[in-house]
Amino acid sequence: MTYKRIVLATDGSPFAESAEHVGAALARASKARSMFIIHTYERPERAQSAVERAVAAARAEDLEPQVVLRDGSPAAEIVEVADVKEADLIVLGSRGLSLGEQIIGSVASKVSRHAPCDVLLVRERPAERREAGTMPYTRMLVATDGSSTADRAARKGYALATRLGASVTLAFVGHPRTGEMILRDTAATIGEGTGSATMLILGGDPAEAITGAAASEGLDLIVVGNRGLTGAKGLFLSSVPKKVSEYAPCDVLIARTVAQSLSEIGDGEGGIVVTGDHRVAVYRDQKGTVHALSAKCTHMGCTVKWNPGERTWDCPCHGSRFTPTGEVVNGPAAKPLEPTDL
Repeated sequence: MTYKRIVLATDGSPFAESAEHVGAALARASKARSMFIIHTYERPERAQSAVERAVAAARAEDLEPQVVLRDGSPAAEIVEVADVKEADLIVLGSRGLSLGEQIIGSVASKVSRHAPCDVLLVRERPAERREAGTMPYTRMLVATDGSSTADRAARKGYALATRLGASVTLAFVGHPRTGEMILRDTAATIGEGTGSATMLILGGDPAEAITGAAASEGLDLIVVGNRGLTGAKGLFLSSVPKKVSEYAPCDVLIARTVAQSLSEIGDGEGGIVVTGDHRVAVYRDQKGTVHALSAKCTHMGCTVKWNPGERTWDCPCHGSRFTPTGEVVNGPAAKPLEPTDL
């Protein structure tokens, strides 16, 4: 798995410079097909100058980015652009801790909760680590609890580590005997290339243990799924990934694990299945019949999400809602979700 479409969000501030360089470096390392630089502005006359440094960082990595300028709410616009452009990754700055107080920016927090793809939160780094051609990560920690969602996040972490030539520490928080079994199973599930990974079994609060291990081991990236580790099924970050993203001493990659395999969708349930380069909204009715629909909202093309409480497909961008089989419940969408093949 590599990132082929990357969205870099910047406000042009000195704080955003680290994220600009990391985003460009990852786009080069992943041989991304597209890189989008998004800036939301309050003063139109300053919008173009706010992205000049980010564009220069991309070009220094032999990339030609597309610039997207918006005048709406920053978090909502970032999420919508990533969704419509079918991005694999959003990169943006995150301040992290200061004097023991969590000060993650509100934009980073909202994007992390609502993003349709993976999100990379970048802490500030010294100038020597922002030079063109510098690999952004050399030592990564991948957290798992053995769940299917955590396995998907682990596979993404290993794929990125392989691409970057980074070492991997695979971490589990809980009972040692359980941890040994889960870490072995996770390595076996991921397969080739995991033999040299360091296995780490931790105790205590999961988020505190993960961030503490990253600090003590001198790691520069934590990979964690946006589900897993708590088993939460809501639309937002579950508690452990949220705390890790807020308090980590290093960058955090939140791997979105909403996409499912068809076998994971039970009778009366819906879920997003990725086939090739497109997402399919799959609903399995009470008789076991599978209904496959385009996951693109017919209003503006955002990806719908399954709402288990209401049993509807909901568009997170503009509020359209559809029945499990795709009919419009409420707009602004006027047309039903289109049937498609798996």
